[in-house]
Amino acid sequence: MATLQLSEHHTVYRNEHPQRISEYVAFPSLVALPDDTLLCMCRHGTARESVDGEPKIHRSRDGGRTWSLLPTLEIPAGEEGNVLSPGGLVSTPEGDLLAWLKARPHLGDQPRSYVFRSQDQGDHWAPAEQIEFKPFNGTATVGEVSSLSDGTLIGTGETGGDGVRIGKDHWVTLVSESQDGGRTWDEVRALHQSVNPHHFDPCITQLADGRWLVAYWTHDMKLDQGINVHMALSSDGGRTWSEPYDAGFWGQRTDICALQSGRVLAVTNHRRSPLGIRALLSADDGTTFDEAQHVEIWGVDPARIRSAPTAASRQDVVENVLDSYHHFTFGAPASAQLSDGTIVVAFYVTEESVTYVRCCRMVERE
Repeated sequence: MATLQLSEHHTVYRNEHPQRISEYVAFPSLVALPDDTLLCMCRHGTARESVDGEPKIHRSRDGGRTWSLLPTLEIPAGEEGNVLSPGGLVSTPEGDLLAWLKARPHLGDQPRSYVFRSQDQGDHWAPAEQIEFKPFNGTATVGEVSSLSDGTLIGTGETGGDGVRIGKDHWVTLVSESQDGGRTWDEVRALHQSVNPHHFDPCITQLADGRWLVAYWTHDMKLDQGINVHMALSSDGGRTWSEPYDAGFWGQRTDICALQSGRVLAVTNHRRSPLGIRALLSADDGTTFDEAQHVEIWGVDPARIRSAPTAASRQDVVENVLDSYHHFTFGAPASAQLSDGTIVVAFYVTEESVTYVRCCRMVERE
């Protein structure tokens, strides 16, 4: 049975002078370019949801061991003072690097989406273009963008029911696709709709056989209890999906990445004792996982990487999920694979009262 071997830990960005200035750095997006250059976009601000937050992009040319900060993206006109969040980094088959920005007056509002394009690995960026999506039921749209191995760009999102267009107790995950490098998009449609449990934070990857796999953070709203991560499959390019099934491990927000071996990597936030971030490797078909085989890539109590434990046990809770996520102190893993098979995972943590982004390197072992 193949396993994951954790080899190295590195820092993407950490505030060097927290005694002088507060800087909350979190929510990384990660992409590997064809030449193995890595880029990581994070949100930098004085607090988790502060209005002064802005996306910044860091680059590594040595497989994630060292990182440098790239020129700051120019905020689109009219969005100054609004809540700005990273929406994803993708590389197109044509060689363009795309950085996605979400902007909204308040955190709970539907986002406006912008894309920045670079043809020199992030040294220079064209002015932001606003992307017009055809929203689901005229109201809800997508904001997170990723890419599949065939070059398709995927936009995902989610929304609660308004009691008019969508049932009041419903939760809907959303999807849209682009076949032209993000310039035009299909109409936003429902990926999955349910009353209970709720399925959050869809992440989609493409399996070796061409099928699409989506992973959900899944929560029983009646019991107010997190349950195992659920997944679903599509054999027709995302038009129809199987019913979500238990993926075999517990977690919250989960990033999945199809690997060169045909297996799938799943990296998840684990807000049960022991708190931390876990990585799992699928069976050969990429659709099932064994929680007993997980690798803990970072832990909170006690801290596995640094010596200082964090008082996260009171903040990183699984109950009252629509409110508690505002107070999380670690998570949001993002993964990519290099040409030699090395896996790089970026995530944010809080250590010694500093919230920052770090990464690790892993390999598969047969």
